[in-house]
Amino acid sequence: METVVLIAPITALEFFLEDYLLKGEGPILTVFSLRSRTRASASIAVLQQYRIHGVRPKYKHKQPQQNHEAEKEEGGSSATEPDLYDLAVFGGKGVRLVRLITQLHGGEPVRLEAHAPLIELRDWILDLCWLTQDGRALLGVALAHNSVLLLDPHEGIPLARCGCLDGCLLYSALLLVDQSWNDSVLVGGTVFNQLVLWRPNRRAEEVEVVGEEGDDPERKAPVERRLLGHGGVIFSICYLRAKGWLASASDDRSVRVWGVGALGGPGPTCGDPDPACLMVLYGHQARVFSVHLSPGKVYSAGEDGCCLVWDWSRGGGGKVAQTLKGHRAGGIRALAVSEGREEDGTRARWVATGGADGGVRLWRVEETKVEEEDDDDDDEEEENEEVGMAATAALTDLKFSGRGTPKGVCVVEDGTANWARSKILACTDQGAVYQGCCAAAGQWDLLWQGDRAYQSYCAMEVLTVTVKSTTPRKAHLCAVGNLSGGIHVFDMSRPQCGLSLRGGDGKIHSLVWVEGHAPHAGYLLASGSHGLVHRWCVEARPDGDSGSVLIAEPRPPFALPPCAKRWLTSAVRLRKSPPGALWVCGDRRGSLLLFQESGRPRGGAGVDEEREDPDSLITSSAGRQTNADAENEKETNCCDEEGKEWSDGGGKKPAGKGDPPLQPLSCLFGVHGKQGVTSVCEHRDLLYSAGRDGCVRVFRVRPARPQWVLPGDRRPSAGEIMEPDGGPQLEVLRVQRACKGMEWLERVLILAPPEHSTAEPLGDEEEEKEEEEEGGGVEKEGWRCKQAAATKAEQESTGRGKKGWHDGRECRFVVAGFQAVNFVVWDPVKQERLLTVPCGGGHRSWILWPPCKSLWPGYGALVFIKHGAVVATQPPREASTSAGVAGKAGACGLREGVHGKGIGCVCRLGRVGGTGDGSQTTQAMGSDEGHWEVLVTGGEDTSLTVLAVQPSSGTVQVLSVITDHISNIRTLVAVLDPAGARPGKHSLSALLVSAGGRAQMQCYRLLIGWDEKRREPYCQVIQVASHRLDEQWEKKRNRHKTVKADPETRYMSIAVVNSDTATAVVALACSDGAIRLFSISEVKGQFDLLWESFYHQRCVLSVAPFCLADATGNRYRLLLSAATDGRIALWDFTPTSLLAGNLNSKLDTSARPGPCLTFPAHQSGVNSLAVWQERTDDGCLVTVASGGDDGQLTLSVVQVRYPEVQTDGGRVLSQEHHHNQLLLSQADLTLLSQSSVSLAHSAPVTALSLLCPGVLVSTSPDQRVRLWRVCSTGLRPKGALYSHVADAAGLAAWGGERGPGEGGEGWVKADPGRESRGLGLGGWVVVCGQGLQLLHVRTYSP
Repeated sequence: METVVLIAPITALEFFLEDYLLKGEGPILTVFSLRSRTRASASIAVLQQYRIHGVRPKYKHKQPQQNHEAEKEEGGSSATEPDLYDLAVFGGKGVRLVRLITQLHGGEPVRLEAHAPLIELRDWILDLCWLTQDGRALLGVALAHNSVLLLDPHEGIPLARCGCLDGCLLYSALLLVDQSWNDSVLVGGTVFNQLVLWRPNRRAEEVEVVGEEGDDPERKAPVERRLLGHGGVIFSICYLRAKGWLASASDDRSVRVWGVGALGGPGPTCGDPDPACLMVLYGHQARVFSVHLSPGKVYSAGEDGCCLVWDWSRGGGGKVAQTLKGHRAGGIRALAVSEGREEDGTRARWVATGGADGGVRLWRVEETKVEEEDDDDDDEEEENEEVGMAATAALTDLKFSGRGTPKGVCVVEDGTANWARSKILACTDQGAVYQGCCAAAGQWDLLWQGDRAYQSYCAMEVLTVTVKSTTPRKAHLCAVGNLSGGIHVFDMSRPQCGLSLRGGDGKIHSLVWVEGHAPHAGYLLASGSHGLVHRWCVEARPDGDSGSVLIAEPRPPFALPPCAKRWLTSAVRLRKSPPGALWVCGDRRGSLLLFQESGRPRGGAGVDEEREDPDSLITSSAGRQTNADAENEKETNCCDEEGKEWSDGGGKKPAGKGDPPLQPLSCLFGVHGKQGVTSVCEHRDLLYSAGRDGCVRVFRVRPARPQWVLPGDRRPSAGEIMEPDGGPQLEVLRVQRACKGMEWLERVLILAPPEHSTAEPLGDEEEEKEEEEEGGGVEKEGWRCKQAAATKAEQESTGRGKKGWHDGRECRFVVAGFQAVNFVVWDPVKQERLLTVPCGGGHRSWILWPPCKSLWPGYGALVFIKHGAVVATQPPREASTSAGVAGKAGACGLREGVHGKGIGCVCRLGRVGGTGDGSQTTQAMGSDEGHWEVLVTGGEDTSLTVLAVQPSSGTVQVLSVITDHISNIRTLVAVLDPAGARPGKHSLSALLVSAGGRAQMQCYRLLIGWDEKRREPYCQVIQVASHRLDEQWEKKRNRHKTVKADPETRYMSIAVVNSDTATAVVALACSDGAIRLFSISEVKGQFDLLWESFYHQRCVLSVAPFCLADATGNRYRLLLSAATDGRIALWDFTPTSLLAGNLNSKLDTSARPGPCLTFPAHQSGVNSLAVWQERTDDGCLVTVASGGDDGQLTLSVVQVRYPEVQTDGGRVLSQEHHHNQLLLSQADLTLLSQSSVSLAHSAPVTALSLLCPGVLVSTSPDQRVRLWRVCSTGLRPKGALYSHVADAAGLAAWGGERGPGEGGEGWVKADPGRESRGLGLGGWVVVCGQGLQLLHVRTYSP
């Protein structure tokens, strides 16, 4: 076995030459190249069973001259010689030399090579440093028992050792060497919460040559300084030689800075004789693991997942200047800060943090230059204080100087995404619109002044369009609405030229601009409280050289469903819709509505010039109103609230005015709660809505059902109105909740893919081209239904795998909203806040810059109104770096984390991708080097993560994160769709069921597709059903006669009993002593409890189903269950009516009170079961392998004799006639033999899996993964591997090649002769716990 992929807590980080970042993860050393792009350049396994806790680089070597001569002879170029650097890597009791080679030929950026064998010491290594003595490069090593060692790293020989008279254990140590070993000083953090300072070589006679007897107690060095003050053990120590300052991080959540003077140099004393504590820094919410000092800042990282940047310069006062938080739960385990480069009086540093989630984050922090000598000048002192305070300021008052109080704000950018060149519009309670500059506070110019009707209230929105002319230019259209239904639209470049519209008689509650299909036009939607949404298509046409004229064409209004708060809040016009444009709208009542424009589409390209009627158009002019404008101003509402009368005063019916209001084709009434929908957007044929219920809903427009599709895909959820077949309908795919406490969601921001780094949305042509290039994906279903009959049948079999008129692929998005007193941009995948603004709470008028609604570049500024002032946050300054890894946000992720806490379970879905043209997506191609393994993990952080792992490169990609559980997830099971899992397909389709704490189950349909352009998989998640036991109890009629389920009930294990029918049946082991069977119906979208039994009377830990078939083809469904008493029970669930999920034919528990067979297997709980069978002449032998808390593996063989089948004149009766006879009686099941391995593991066996028939794999918290061969005498060990995943809790194993069923019966033995073709041969094992490790089993034979 060998490790292919490892995700574990990051325990070591170190910057090198400002161009490389070294990372230690388990025993693997990885170097990230920061010069070209952010990626892992090279990796090497260094310390075998030890974790890397530190890396110490050394000086540069030059490649020997003979190597260059050899290159010249071979025709290679020797213009640049490779640079060689030695790295000392240590952890646990081991240390090893590794050589880093840069400036290589052939395009390879960097390489790591093991330069010396592993050196194992007798004590734990806490720190080491390089030094030179007699021309040799040596290592000084600080050990855990408060001693130091002088080591030759090339020979592995200790040269000298010295101990301390205070022989206590150390939690941390820092070894300081100035010029030679005689000048060394050790600073140790003891278990007694003290810092001790002593010099190993204060006198030459104290240096001891190592002998066989070890240290001499009489010749140990004394402690010279003790620093007291911490209330907990000390985890990290850092020393700043230039200032003589020492920093320590402790378990008591504090960081202390000490003034100790010069350490590690010649002199009679060990620093200052009376060191003092200069500062105590409290700011972390948990233990502080790491600390780093710089001349002006203190960097600390801890268990709370935060890296705090403390400002301790003059004026800083030891306050937190910046908080860097980007890791999931579990904390930051490693911290590194680069030296940085000084530019214009500031020093820009890289800050790298490594988390317990396995993620690595890179930040850009700028430090103001600090004077090295104090100056008593008061003016300079005040100036430094102002600089320090300005660094912590988050909000800027733009000093609105207009007339009146601002009530609404908008941001208009020039298209370059430049904050300094963007303009801010503010409308006041005096009916005026002012224009200000983002870069210059206090400069506000009056742009437009409305009449008396616009005073005290006005609504304002802005849209940017392109004027069609020989030299296209941008036109910024501003729409303002008042209390009496009046709307004024004008171009900001010519505010005196505008057009007046009418949106009813009452207050204009909302104005919504919607982009048209053509860049020179847009749609304006206005709604009041009467439930009518008035619409106009507004186009900007050229007027002279630099002017423009606005033309508005009325469109038929929308009618909202009757409710108390009946006005529009958001709308989107679908880009790719069938004839008759589709609109998706959200209203204040929380409903999502679908409208369709009837007749020939007008295209969205502006006003239809072919049918253009001057009487029906509203045109802007300069300084006066046109007749059309005057008539529109005088016009009363052309219809009542129900839309019964529609005509203008002259009897004409111009476009949009005479048409009756459009009724919704589909309505998800109140789906976002009573607080309303805040935004709706579309991206790549999927829609995303946000509301004040704290949820983002991903949904789609399902097209009209063809006649051959069976009606009723699923049962409507609460508050949902189902429409008759034949028309487009809205269908919610899944719900994504934001972080805890973030209920007011305002907007969904789509993140740009890596290929499109700008903030501009993709154009129609670019999107269409990209979709054409993407070959794979989930099954398509077009509006014209041109699929072949076989494709139709396949689509019907996948059920919810059907799509709209195009492939709907969920994109990466973030959510903007309000949490308590902060404005927050939340990333649901990374589970982190990308932007936090202390704005004071929810604000009705705000704008996020840049105002792009389709793609968000990952950085921005917030402009809002607070207490009558226009306030803005400054966006992060663009970092000018050679690597460009931080970009405009000043931060990036070198590697994404998976789970912040432990991973409790893992499940494999299948294999996608591969070598060649990438068109193969198969589970049977074992030799594909470029394939991706798709895994699903469930963790203690209540989240499910869908991962794609590429074994050939070690790349891990997070496809989706699901956060619907309210407690930890303990078990997973997947039902693969046969239609989506056949060899040669482009996708995988699986039904995933997860269960865990609080007796909660969730079911999802996962659609894994292949992105042909980016050569990577993607995932679409569709929510199917959810269930909780207490919710089931609440629905019972006679619940007062039953006992309510314990809310602490946990589902310990889950298994699929039957998946042959339309409803899958799963069995669950419950902590309340019950075994329960549930059916899952995708059509109904619900779980149904079929059967339960409390036979075990104690916590049931595991269940395992299996199926038997006799010679006549009769099938028997059986289930194994095991509990904490160490006994295993065998149940018979052969009746087909039960396993088909028929609620009317439930199993009679009174007739069958217990299992068919029970037998003891362990002295304590049974955590895992594996089962397989072997046919015999009169039945079969069922082998049950079990692993328990006693560390034992037990092999139990059960003999099964099939009952005699009733015949009628030689004709075998069907199972429908005698399914009761097919039940196996207790006499038909016999425990034939048992064997066990008592010390299979030194800890409880937590997971056991069948790699192939006859080969088992097991794991345990003892961090061993062991292979076992099943033979006639029992189990024989075949091999073991030390796993770097602590607290192993779950395991999944599969072979290199499998049949369609992915089970033991479909096993195809790998050909040993093809082993050299790639990593696909042999078997695969993935272990989860405090991390994730993918192992490859090269060769084995059952």
